[in-house]
Amino acid sequence: MKTTSHISFLFIAICMLAITSCDKKLSYVPKKTLADSLILAATNTQNLDRAIFLSDSLLETGDISIFRNCYIKGSVYLRTGKPQDAEVTLKRALAEKPKDAYDSLFFFQCVKAMVENAVQKNDDEGVLRAALPAYEGLYTLVARPEYTTEAYDILAEILQYVGRSHVNLGMIAEGEKYYDKCYDCIQKVRALDSSWKHDYYATVFLFNIAISYSYKDDYSTAEKWINYAEAITKDMASKENVPDFITDMSWSTYYINRATICNGLGKQKEADQAFAEFKRTQYAKTATAKIHEGEYLLRAKHYAQAADAYAIVYQYLAEYGSEPTFENIDYLTKKFNANYKAGRNDSALNVAAYTFQYLDSAIINEKKNQALELATIYQTQQKDAEIAEQKTSLLQTRVMALLVAIALLTVFFIVYSLLRRRAARMKAAQQRIEGELQIARDIQMSMVPHTFPNREGLDMYASMTPAKEVGGDLYGYLIRDHMLYFAVGDVSGKGVPASLFMAQATRLFQTMADQGMLPAEICTRMNKVLGGDDNVNGMFVTMFVGMLNMDTGHLDFCNAGHNPPVIGGGANHGDFMQMEPNAPIGLWPDLQYVGEEIDSVKGRPLFIYTDGLNEAEDPELRQFGDERLLSILRNTHFDTAQQVIETLAADVETHRNGAEPNDDLTMLCLRVS
Repeated sequence: MKTTSHISFLFIAICMLAITSCDKKLSYVPKKTLADSLILAATNTQNLDRAIFLSDSLLETGDISIFRNCYIKGSVYLRTGKPQDAEVTLKRALAEKPKDAYDSLFFFQCVKAMVENAVQKNDDEGVLRAALPAYEGLYTLVARPEYTTEAYDILAEILQYVGRSHVNLGMIAEGEKYYDKCYDCIQKVRALDSSWKHDYYATVFLFNIAISYSYKDDYSTAEKWINYAEAITKDMASKENVPDFITDMSWSTYYINRATICNGLGKQKEADQAFAEFKRTQYAKTATAKIHEGEYLLRAKHYAQAADAYAIVYQYLAEYGSEPTFENIDYLTKKFNANYKAGRNDSALNVAAYTFQYLDSAIINEKKNQALELATIYQTQQKDAEIAEQKTSLLQTRVMALLVAIALLTVFFIVYSLLRRRAARMKAAQQRIEGELQIARDIQMSMVPHTFPNREGLDMYASMTPAKEVGGDLYGYLIRDHMLYFAVGDVSGKGVPASLFMAQATRLFQTMADQGMLPAEICTRMNKVLGGDDNVNGMFVTMFVGMLNMDTGHLDFCNAGHNPPVIGGGANHGDFMQMEPNAPIGLWPDLQYVGEEIDSVKGRPLFIYTDGLNEAEDPELRQFGDERLLSILRNTHFDTAQQVIETLAADVETHRNGAEPNDDLTMLCLRVS
């Protein structure tokens, strides 16, 4: 079993790596294209759902390859905590064969992402399964001048993880062989690009290598690698334009690792000197560094000092730990150990009591996080046996934790290891459920069109963004001769039930529009079907259904309890349409719907939306509002329907200011000339 200390030291290295790699995201391309610009813009603004949508759209149009598409989506899933989705997506790319060097580059990016996914799960065997069959192909790619630096970067990172996994699995000689290859790549990259960023990137790898040997108690080998890191850190520090905090954090990481290695080699004087240098850095004052300081002092058996350093643990968990989780109990375990061995029995008992409370909260949080997924399984697949198993497992865990709270402190670590294994099983179940929900989302998104009519005189575009994995909004269109049928709808509720009702409504609209019915007749017949005896939950859908003569501009429509669309033109350059509201579809099956018409809407943009737009909330629960919507549309020059929708989507995102979406958001805009 890997020690939790190893994970702690790798945390700082990974954080450092993120700083230098953030400007590398999606940048391994030979030239800038419109596709690059669109995806980079969505990714850099954290609009990750938009990045996935753009990537899928560009794949359909042939602007990007399957390899780049899977790399973008896999990276997004990893960043948003969906490792199972990431793995499924990345495996899809790895099953294909690259056609050229450009495809190969993104193929190996997918390999690297698969390896990183396995590293996050501490799955050393998974690292080797993902990396060993593929990494040697990168040596062919480095021969291409336009890809040399990028290919060496990818190769160095993969080799580092492969070496680390071999060392963790006890295959020390094999690990050393891959580490040597990694170092060779590092030096080649530095020769190609002398900027400080590649030096810094190199030190992160070397720190990780040294740490892997430290936690195998092979301090002599660890010392060799920390010496390499020292030489490159000195070289980096001598260069111009290196940010001060980068230099300070690099030296801080070097000194605390040097202290650990010297302590393991029995060189106590050198260990004390290195630790003193660490304490002089600015980074040593941070909460994260205090955690690593306590780690070193605990290993050096300076228990009282370690206990003082771990005084920061509660603050650290409050700042970085979010809600209680099993993973964060590592820090409390070390804090208890330091206080107990320092003879601070009262403090140790207080930490133990806090830990059990924290553990109880962690179990409750884990149970809450499972609730939605368990409900989804019940509703969609009737997996009663699986639900019973999960509930039984959670109950047993909680009872055990309460019993241990009154047991001797010496059994604390045994209980903790049992809980970690149990948590791993729960996490695996959670990942399976998330994968099923993603499949449901993919199916739902496939039911709405992502391409729009390419017809002279017609400009049309729509978008749909569910608030959860699956949602209840819908839009669709159908062209029958010179008539364009279109609809936008909003199902009551959210989640899986709403998505199933949405699927029924979408299918019915397409079927009836294909028969040439008028909008009012479509709504009446849909209402009869959806409002029948099978609708035991009383669900309904608001809809706007239109039928547009693309030659004359004549519009027949029926509004079934939906938000009034905005029509352009007129003295105000845009107003909400005044119309018969009707009732939502699905409430009263015998209702006859009233339709209306406009002689011509030629040259007048028509904008239809769901209430996820005007009712979008910011962190203070203030809504976007009808007036703001109308003001934006009146003051936005119509270039294209897509431009109007993307302008409003950006304004809604700005209004939310980081708040989670409170409802699905669907917009459709069209103009006929």
